[in-house]
Amino acid sequence: MKKSAPLLIGFILSAMLFSGCSPRREYTVMEEGFYFMNSPSLLTVYDYFYINRVEDGGRTSKFQQMAEEVNGLLSGLDSALSTSYQTSDISRFNAAAAGATVEIGEDTYNVLSIAKSVYSLTEGYYNPAVYYSVQAYGFNGAEPPESAADLPSEEEISIYVELSEHFGDLKLTAAEGKYYAEKPAYTAEFNGETLSLKLDLGGIGKGYAADKADRLFEKYGYEYGKFNFASSSVAFKRHPLEDNAFTLALVNPRRQIENGTYVGRADFFRVAVSDVAVSSGGDYENYYELAGENGPVRYCHIFNPFTGKPIESGIMSATVIGGSAAENDALTTAIMAMGPQKAVEFINSKLASKQVVFTCDTGGYKYYTNIPEGFYQVVNDSFTRLEIT
Repeated sequence: MKKSAPLLIGFILSAMLFSGCSPRREYTVMEEGFYFMNSPSLLTVYDYFYINRVEDGGRTSKFQQMAEEVNGLLSGLDSALSTSYQTSDISRFNAAAAGATVEIGEDTYNVLSIAKSVYSLTEGYYNPAVYYSVQAYGFNGAEPPESAADLPSEEEISIYVELSEHFGDLKLTAAEGKYYAEKPAYTAEFNGETLSLKLDLGGIGKGYAADKADRLFEKYGYEYGKFNFASSSVAFKRHPLEDNAFTLALVNPRRQIENGTYVGRADFFRVAVSDVAVSSGGDYENYYELAGENGPVRYCHIFNPFTGKPIESGIMSATVIGGSAAENDALTTAIMAMGPQKAVEFINSKLASKQVVFTCDTGGYKYYTNIPEGFYQVVNDSFTRLEIT
């Protein structure tokens, strides 16, 4: 896939002024968009310069070089991690026989290493081996069911769950500059077909891409900017104004749409961030609804690996701030599968170094965060703080 958006350059005139004969300091906003992993992303750089000195100083060409490198890394990750390509590392792994060893690239090795780490940390609530369930429910390129009668059977899903439970048996090795993944030997039978473990890295790949893009800011000497991958994973540097911090506005997961347009407040929570990675997930991003006994039932793309079904935990969205965007990407999935009580316990016991926010619907819209009061703002009266007793 190729870059999808042209280079955009604008000038912000409300810049800082220096006294006397010093040149005036302003900054240029440079942006470029991309489309990989079936999602848009946007690279934004704020570059200061002195208006009375050399006019361009190579700013544009340097940014274009960085954008080309971002494009290349995204293309490489898409080709390695996406199940849309038969030749990708993950597709070759999925197609391999049980017990086989598959040579993979360094990035795939790194992503799988992070996935195994988060799998262990969350006690299995993050598990990328839900491939069969994701397909059965009509996500990741599959056709969604037309009615509840078309949903997969309990027997079918139980087989997929048994397979996914063997993700911990996946072995990764590195030797002489090469990387390998050994597939678990476990197999299961369904409809006369022998199934082996398959992976879906959609819940971690964008975060890993954001981490790699983040490192390029320092390489190219940029202090100010951000890399936003589909708003699900963002690498924030510093903002040139606003005390060098960006305002992170978290989406109201139950914002209303009328005639194709969002109405009412789009966000519910705001917090200042800088020099930090952020990942978010929600049941509002990719879902469908089917008629049920008590009204429409929502089926979203986030799965509970222990049930093999779309989450029914009551959690609507989750955001994790700090550390690795790839790890955060996986953690949001796990938190949403846990449910409010277990999620709070997990956050308090395992994520003390990170800032976390999640929303849930438990007899009204609630939010929970471990961010200290006074450091965030709730801007939607529909949400009240969740109190766990």
